[in-house]
Amino acid sequence: MAKYEDNFWRVYWGPDEAKGDEKLNTYFIEIPEYEGIKRGDYRYIIGRKGTGKTAIIEQLTNEIDGKYNQFHKYLSLKNFPIQTLRNLKDKTKGDKSQFVPIWTFLLLTELCKLIIQDENATPTQNVIELELFIKSNFPSDLGFNETLKILAGSENKVSVLSSWLGIEGKSSESLEVLTPVHFQKVTEILGNLIRNIKSDCSFFLFFDELDEGYSVNDKSLNLLLLALFRAIENTYIELKEYIDFRPVLALRSDIFENLEDNDLNKLDDYLINLKWTTESQSPYSLLDLVNARINASLRVENPQKAWECISVNKDPSLPRKIATVWDFIYNRTFERPRDVVKYMKICSKFKYSGKINFQAVKTAERDYSEWFFKEFRDEIQSHLSIWQPACQSIIKLGKGVFSLDEIKLEMDKDSLIANFLKNSNKTHEDVLEKLFEFGVIGNLSVSKKWFFKYKDNNLPFNPDQKMLVHFGFSKKFRINAY
Repeated sequence: MAKYEDNFWRVYWGPDEAKGDEKLNTYFIEIPEYEGIKRGDYRYIIGRKGTGKTAIIEQLTNEIDGKYNQFHKYLSLKNFPIQTLRNLKDKTKGDKSQFVPIWTFLLLTELCKLIIQDENATPTQNVIELELFIKSNFPSDLGFNETLKILAGSENKVSVLSSWLGIEGKSSESLEVLTPVHFQKVTEILGNLIRNIKSDCSFFLFFDELDEGYSVNDKSLNLLLLALFRAIENTYIELKEYIDFRPVLALRSDIFENLEDNDLNKLDDYLINLKWTTESQSPYSLLDLVNARINASLRVENPQKAWECISVNKDPSLPRKIATVWDFIYNRTFERPRDVVKYMKICSKFKYSGKINFQAVKTAERDYSEWFFKEFRDEIQSHLSIWQPACQSIIKLGKGVFSLDEIKLEMDKDSLIANFLKNSNKTHEDVLEKLFEFGVIGNLSVSKKWFFKYKDNNLPFNPDQKMLVHFGFSKKFRINAY
């Protein structure tokens, strides 16, 4: 009989990024809405950085790759030529509407690339014409970036069959007669051709890495994102009765919440907000996620309690008021998969053997806190220009719990903060509220109960209450949290 293992240091925790994770399918946890995403019931995945948006898309692509009747395209906006897209706007329209035509054209073009891969799609003539259009204009199949580059270089024109425009061909081989035309005139034609296609296949378009180059102060970038949402909805609605088109867009929650448009409310039924918990057996259980990674590497005696098998969870050396090693770890996270897994990975760098105990977790805390701070930095820097001096004020204060008056006095000593408040017409409370929104600080009630925004997105900031630093930053901020 195989021997059961309890060695924490033999667990493979996976890479920091889910994209390209070859072992993801061995420990992927399906959220309750996962099957709905596969069916096309949900089109938008919203969540903070590290909550598993990319992992969901990656797992979907892994499953699709093995099926003959499903096709997909991963469309990243990393290194996206935003200025080129801006130049392709419809100047006759305003606000987000000016960018909807170019997004719609890009969507239909990528969908055409998928449709022509279906060898059983009919009518054959329509498929041949779509294939000719793609090969004549976008032969490299490099996605949005290449399409925009080609459009910019051809004065926004593409080559189409003369017959598409109602022009009689001069050649006996009418398929060879191509005419240059502005891309907007082609959009409706492509839509009509696609609606006439008969296919038993499903076609997925995945959109990810939309946060590249994002700045909260760039209002035109917000319009681009709103236009993308509108183009996806329009295209889906117009095609859903004719072809199985399944777009899936992933976006950071802080960016989504910064978008202002009444149309976003209409997406609620098709949108998922990723929200994990620390409770076992709950739909979004971080403990179940950790157990899955352990079980993928080890054969433990009780798979349902894998963490208990590889840890001294109730280590007697734990600080007072902390019941378990698991409690200590998750209290230093934003309750996101990436945070928990990263803490485990950092722990595994310190060479011990057997079960992990509190000493090992405590040793790893400093390195984890440094990483945790960098993750926060990547999120907040596009929302608050003085995030760094604001955090320095907390560090200089040297206290894990403080009042509004105390932190205001410290912030007033920093010229960068003072100039920001003066020039932006903001208050100390505005800066602290932004730190509250991103989880650096929480509120502490008179009854010593603490409140953090990441636990309840509707939680308002209360400057009249005491504030406390999140435990995950305590080592970075050189504050004793226990």
